[in-house]
Amino acid sequence: MQNSRTNHLTKRTYQIFLLLFLPDSMAIILASWTAYQIRFGLEGSSSTNFTFLYNTNYQVLLFLLGLGWIFTMAFSGIYRNLHTTLTVLNLPLTLRPSVYYFLLIGFASFVSKASISRIAYLSFFTFGLLLIFIFRLVIHFAVIKPLVTKRIISTRVLVVGPSKSDLTKYSEWLISNRKLGFLIVGKLECDNINYGWISEFDRRLEGSEAKEVLLLPGMDSKENFSKFIHYLEDLKIHINWIPHDSGNIGYWQVPSSQHGLPFLTFENSELNFIERFLKRAFDVTFASIVILAISPFLVIISTLILFTDGRPVLYSQQRVGRGGRKFVFFKFRSMVNNADSLVNEVENNLGTSHVLFKNRQDPRVTRVGRVLRKYSLDELPQFFNVLNNTMSVVGPRPALPREVSIYDSIYERRLIAKPGITGPWQISGRSDLDLQTSVALDLNYLSNWSMSKDIGIILGTISAVIRGKGAY
Repeated sequence: MQNSRTNHLTKRTYQIFLLLFLPDSMAIILASWTAYQIRFGLEGSSSTNFTFLYNTNYQVLLFLLGLGWIFTMAFSGIYRNLHTTLTVLNLPLTLRPSVYYFLLIGFASFVSKASISRIAYLSFFTFGLLLIFIFRLVIHFAVIKPLVTKRIISTRVLVVGPSKSDLTKYSEWLISNRKLGFLIVGKLECDNINYGWISEFDRRLEGSEAKEVLLLPGMDSKENFSKFIHYLEDLKIHINWIPHDSGNIGYWQVPSSQHGLPFLTFENSELNFIERFLKRAFDVTFASIVILAISPFLVIISTLILFTDGRPVLYSQQRVGRGGRKFVFFKFRSMVNNADSLVNEVENNLGTSHVLFKNRQDPRVTRVGRVLRKYSLDELPQFFNVLNNTMSVVGPRPALPREVSIYDSIYERRLIAKPGITGPWQISGRSDLDLQTSVALDLNYLSNWSMSKDIGIILGTISAVIRGKGAY
């Protein structure tokens, strides 16, 4: 079993090198060249020296700084051989060692009184981070996610839980969420952690060749739980643990040490003033650029709708936004004029009692409308909703009034933010998602918001739109 596990570790290390370490190194090298060109390119100087113990060429200096940056990130542990290293886009892990490294370099330069060009220093840092983030985003959504979805990249996991029902529930959840990158190679029920059960665990572990173990809620109540954790660490098995499902209450729980005690605190899902300001500034800038860029397409689409199905070109509908306030939601019309009055004549694939209406072969959709829906082109007018501050580029799915009328206290958490043109639901199945899953994704997004996550969702949306999957 040890040789097999070693082979898995070697394969994962190779994957990390190709998919993360190599692009990061290329980004840093490109950033060093860019910084040099910014500082000296305009002056036409290629041999400018500076005093730092010895006269050293800036090309050599920037190369050494870049080499130090690469090694700093490597030794910080961001390329560790873990499941999350390849399957989770965690840009803050890259940012932290980078900031510390440049603070150290700046401090050393100040103490040694080295005449390092501030333009070159700041350019290298700024462009380095920007290029690393861009490279990471492109690699994640263009390469890693498709490989994970196709199970070319996956982590073999043994699921351990207190009951068969829990094992079934969470296993089905992992299977239905292939993008998480887990491949279930075994399930084991645990009544009690004793020598007999450990023997069975060892047998399952060896037979499955699992690289990681997932412990389900309730396992921590078992006697000898801490000893079992230590045992797994001795086996060099990575441990995942779901202590309890905090997502069910609409908040995210985070560790908060209180004099050494392992407290969990509830994190406020609502963005603070600075975060709202940054998000709004990004929304206005991004929406303005998009509208200018796609304006010819807006004219073409409007003309197609007008000549194939007449007026009106736009379809407006009332939706519920931030704080429960209603607003007018715009789309290109993709159905016949009297579509709303014909809704009772079309079967709802989600069931007659479901608040949402979905039908893959809805006869009310026009020929042009079917193409618009498949590639989400009917959503383009919503960028004007972004400019009038009723929507955001990224956010929870815009809710219907009848949908909100049946919300419980958990679902109402979605209304603390402006709805988005796109969101986690858009890159996770679109119309194929049920209401519960869609809401769960929204709550997760709100509780873990970051600007990098918004950018990641936008890039993921481009991929989802091109594939046209889950849109009808």
